[in-house]
Amino acid sequence: MKRIFSFLLICTMVLSLVASGYAIDNSSEQTTETEKETTVNQEEKSLQVRQFTLEEAINHALEHNRDLRISDISIKKAEVSYDDAIRVVKDYNKNKDELDKYPIPAEMLVDRKLLELGVIERSLELSVNLAKWNKQIRENEIKYNVQKAYYDLLLARKGMEIAKESLALAKDQYNKGKTMYELGTISSQQLLEMELAVSQAQSGYDASKMGYEMQKMNFNNTLGLPLDQDVELIDDIKYKEYEAIDLEKSIEDAFKNNAGLKVAKENYELAKLTLEAIKARYPEITYKYREQQIKVEEAAKNLENTKAMIEMGVRSAYLQLITAEKQIKTYEKAVEKAERALELAQISFELGQSTSTEVTQARIALMDAKKKLTEQIHAYNMALLDFKYSTGLGKTEIPTY
Repeated sequence: MKRIFSFLLICTMVLSLVASGYAIDNSSEQTTETEKETTVNQEEKSLQVRQFTLEEAINHALEHNRDLRISDISIKKAEVSYDDAIRVVKDYNKNKDELDKYPIPAEMLVDRKLLELGVIERSLELSVNLAKWNKQIRENEIKYNVQKAYYDLLLARKGMEIAKESLALAKDQYNKGKTMYELGTISSQQLLEMELAVSQAQSGYDASKMGYEMQKMNFNNTLGLPLDQDVELIDDIKYKEYEAIDLEKSIEDAFKNNAGLKVAKENYELAKLTLEAIKARYPEITYKYREQQIKVEEAAKNLENTKAMIEMGVRSAYLQLITAEKQIKTYEKAVEKAERALELAQISFELGQSTSTEVTQARIALMDAKKKLTEQIHAYNMALLDFKYSTGLGKTEIPTY
């Protein structure tokens, strides 16, 4: 009897182990299936095409840029420092009349004068403004980089379209050539040349596709998207007219708006006021006085150089803009001429008055003309962008010391 019970007990244990093993295997299979579904969903999500207008691309980059969050922290830090330090200024202003009743120790003369002249308060305000300006400048830099990346990707897409058109023309010419060869109107050598032209056009198209994919990765990186994200740009590369430009007014606007110039001006004023404060204790023959005098001269030179660089930036951007605009018309005429040349070459070839090589050369010339026109419109749009930013706050952050 005991043997029977033992046997039944062993059978029960075996069955329970088998059941638990099945449960584990089944659970594992379910987990694996879930993981597969998750992976597939992630892949499908990454493969979804994201469409962007230029404005949408800029907004996306601004919303997802970490540097702007760091800039916000820098502003808060500057404001906290300002609140802590400004108490000294407020206490002095509040108790100034009382303090004037007592003699000032020699070592406190300069600090007292700095407070009287407002140097401390203005320096603190400059620190806060600098943090705020740098955030705005960073936003400008992001906008500029996104616009450039957008235009660059449009240029790459247009180049790919031109290469695809060239391939289609080469194939069409080759198909016509095969018919003419069968009719005995062209030689096998000419047909081979057409076949080679198709191969070369295919290579050009493949290269343009690779260039487009590389540029797309750069665009995605600029916007903070996954590098393999498929995107579609809604806007097209085209010539955009601008309002008449008053160059001298544009230079004045740049002087008024540029944050770097604002900082240079304030640093110069603060350097002069600091020199005046130093006079309260140190004569002109002392090292301390002369050291600050040099700082005043350096600040004046920096202000002068900053103004010159801003003016040169505006004038250079303007020259590039008007030059790029004029060249667009030249390239448009070149495309028209090349289109006509290809038509004539094709007609002459079909009449037996020219070779397939001449048709190929005319096709390549047309594609080159179209490509150069597209590149020139791109250069014009970039010149227009550069001019716009040359008259604004700026797009290069101001160093803090």
